[in-house]
Amino acid sequence: MRKLISLILCCAVILTMLGCEDNSASGRPGNQPAGVNDVLESGMASEDNITSVADSRTSAPETTGGSESSQDSTGGIDVDLTVMSSTVVYSEVYSMMISPESYIGKTVKMKGAFVVYHDALTDKYYYACIISDATACCSQGIEFILTDDYTYPDDYPQEGGEICVAGVFDTYQENGRYYCTLRDARIV
Repeated sequence: MRKLISLILCCAVILTMLGCEDNSASGRPGNQPAGVNDVLESGMASEDNITSVADSRTSAPETTGGSESSQDSTGGIDVDLTVMSSTVVYSEVYSMMISPESYIGKTVKMKGAFVVYHDALTDKYYYACIISDATACCSQGIEFILTDDYTYPDDYPQEGGEICVAGVFDTYQENGRYYCTLRDARIV
């Protein structure tokens, strides 16, 4: 009886190992990425797919004559992160980070925690809206630059408080690095 149980366990282990055989070109089992660079590379490889999904969610439906245009009904917002579930918002922001060229020029509305960073070397302030995922364990943020109608700290919420902003998505380069931002943003 012990030999039969040992034989069954050995077969189970062998079958389990065969189920985990190498299915990827990278040599890792189950086609799993090893680290951040692999995640970014796989994200860049599937960038067209992510972009098409994001574009299908944010593109306006065609309207027939006599009905209100979709731009009027959305208030000119192309990507409204405030009406999406927390999981979808997190995914959309991730898509913005890996494929920013698909979002440049689109008006984005987002809601999250307000944070401010002061760079002592340049005496410049940076403002961002931090968005958490469904479990609030992971956060991503997008910087925003409010119009000249706002002054810090008078017109801004308390740091850590909730903020809802809308602005035009753009990128810029500073000190050799690229950043995403919402330009001409307004608090809504």
